[in-house]
Amino acid sequence: MTQTSFTEKQQQQLFRDGFVVIKNAVPGEITRKARELISAQLPRDERRLLVPPELATHADVISLFNDTCLARIMRNEMGPFPDVISSQIAVTPPFNILGGKPAPHVDGSWSGAIPDSADEIDTARGRPKDATRYFGENDDLRGTNDGQLWQDPDRTISLGSYTALVGVALNDQRQPGNGQLAVLKGMHEEVEAAFRMQRDSGGPIGPEGPGWPRIKVTKSGGTFLNGLPETVRTRARRAANDRAPVDGWPWPELTPILLDQGDAVIVLHSCPHTATPNHGPHPRMNIYFRIRRLREGNPHEGTRRVGHGVSDHPDRGYFGQFLEYPPSYNPWDTSVAKLCDHWSEWDGMQEIVAAARLP
Repeated sequence: MTQTSFTEKQQQQLFRDGFVVIKNAVPGEITRKARELISAQLPRDERRLLVPPELATHADVISLFNDTCLARIMRNEMGPFPDVISSQIAVTPPFNILGGKPAPHVDGSWSGAIPDSADEIDTARGRPKDATRYFGENDDLRGTNDGQLWQDPDRTISLGSYTALVGVALNDQRQPGNGQLAVLKGMHEEVEAAFRMQRDSGGPIGPEGPGWPRIKVTKSGGTFLNGLPETVRTRARRAANDRAPVDGWPWPELTPILLDQGDAVIVLHSCPHTATPNHGPHPRMNIYFRIRRLREGNPHEGTRRVGHGVSDHPDRGYFGQFLEYPPSYNPWDTSVAKLCDHWSEWDGMQEIVAAARLP
């Protein structure tokens, strides 16, 4: 029988861990079509990750969500959402060709080139001292990599958001070290608490807000783009000490999401995640859908310019354009409220949440 909602065990796992795996979510025929389509378009230079952008909206790719139990589960457990029209195709080459390392983060932040030296950083907010060089002339509109440093013109929120990331595996990823998506298990509540602290402190919400420098300085004087609030980073390190090691997995703070072909994972936006290096012999193929619960009063719900399914900043157009909103609807206040109460977007989780919050 096709699953249409969470089991009680899955609800408990989502509440506790911030993610849940749905086994055999996508029939083999659908995953096969998507995998063959993408494989045929992979660049011969395996050091490149990008496939032709038109594949992100191809019917055989979108069907992984729209024509499977995943859409029904999300409607029953989360609630209504706009039609999914696009996706993120995430292919990681084999044999660690990219030479990268995990970088856990909360989705929605700007990412781009940063200064190499600590001397170039205003450490209080984590901004380059020569911000224009790295962020561009109008960093309220677009960053130098076409990402958004700020979601609103008043620069009160620097993080785009949605409700849940839904990932589908197109090949076998059951062996740790084969490029799995990984999460900071259970850190979703810590992230929510960090957003509340920022709100109560007067903001901004997200990077450059209280307790979250956008760029951090290492002990050796280097720099890195910081995808996490400081409290989350500290808590995750402590939690790693209490976990049993995973054989073949060198990152104790991260939990690998072990999926077989056709399995899916649903991850709260507030649960930090990261891609990991692929040491295996085959490309890692995942398709991701970013789903945000429908927001009443938002005139842009369902419009193609938002790019629902792929965008991590759906309060603005997919390409960064500001959208016009009526006086009756404030997208920034709405998003801050949801970031500070992520379970408010999950209709089917209310009983579990209420029981957990009883004194």
